[in-house]
Amino acid sequence: MAPAFPSADESPLMYVPDPSPAALASHLRKTTAPDEVAVVFLGDAHKDAFSQWERLGAETECPVVAGLFPGVVDGARWHRKGAVVFSVPVQGRPQVLDLTGPVPDPTEGETALSKSSFLVLVDGLSEHVGKALSWLRDRCGTERICVGGGAGRRSMTQGPCLIANERRWQDAAVVIPLAGQVDLGVRHGWTRTGTSLVATRTDGAVIEHLNWEPAAEVYARSVEAHQGAPMAPDAFAEMAARHPFGILREGREDIVRDPVAHADDGSIRCAGPVPENTVLHVLEGSADALIDAAGQVGAEGEPSESTPDTVFVADCVSRQFYLDDRMDEELEAIAAGGRRNDPTPYGVLSIGEIASDGTGHLEWLNKTTVRASF
Repeated sequence: MAPAFPSADESPLMYVPDPSPAALASHLRKTTAPDEVAVVFLGDAHKDAFSQWERLGAETECPVVAGLFPGVVDGARWHRKGAVVFSVPVQGRPQVLDLTGPVPDPTEGETALSKSSFLVLVDGLSEHVGKALSWLRDRCGTERICVGGGAGRRSMTQGPCLIANERRWQDAAVVIPLAGQVDLGVRHGWTRTGTSLVATRTDGAVIEHLNWEPAAEVYARSVEAHQGAPMAPDAFAEMAARHPFGILREGREDIVRDPVAHADDGSIRCAGPVPENTVLHVLEGSADALIDAAGQVGAEGEPSESTPDTVFVADCVSRQFYLDDRMDEELEAIAAGGRRNDPTPYGVLSIGEIASDGTGHLEWLNKTTVRASF
């Protein structure tokens, strides 16, 4: 992909404040090459009109993948309205994984995924995200880079949030096989409070027992002991926002798991799977620590041999909820934290993040910043 042109009308990577299907089709016809896929990230403000973009691929005569997200990132700003649009070189057609049934083998149908890196968009509110991760782990192993984010509505109510093959999808993932080099950085800035717990009974994303007792009770006692003060009975949301779980990962930051709800039976539902007998840490954070970590994510890894054409960011929407009016500071830190000559980062506020840097296992992340240079 060539670097962005001076004219916004011809740029292959840009923020579009008014992304009507006609305007996007005109733009993509000018900027998308035959060996590229057009990717469109739509802000949550367009949720009621999402079906309007189903026919975009037919109108542009190129493969188009679109996702609806809680927000879109335009450099050091984020928006609920508008779209981020770019075209990316690929080594094959995008593959849709319908997560409500058995996922297909990658050699079936028209698509055969080559030994490439992957850009992945997934329904971030699906109960079947783990199925997509298992499929990707089988294909990625520990050698391929995989990056992506969870699509969905800002209200956290599930509905169609992906477009591929000229139809809308829910409970699905779209895998785009990328051509060229991809460099990846992942940071979150949450730290351990010193409290460790064992998830002694789980069911997917639901923690039923911690240390052999009802999970919500043990979690509340742990946070109260750390804070030195009791929590109000209705303070679960505040407690979860400030004290997520961390899944132990040796030599790296813990994998953050967002507690999103608790039930009358004392279980806790998280924004991602928690394997049984996993060691969990109760984490804490501060706005300064999160912003500092986000600013460092672009400097991770070995320096690239060439200047990237595209910098993609998936920044968890729960970080925006937590940082509130300081979110622009985080995006400014991400934009300033890259290497010299890196282009402006564009991307999404995501509901969960996907990352595998080619040296370890692919993971589903929460409350994390992921930055990829294509």
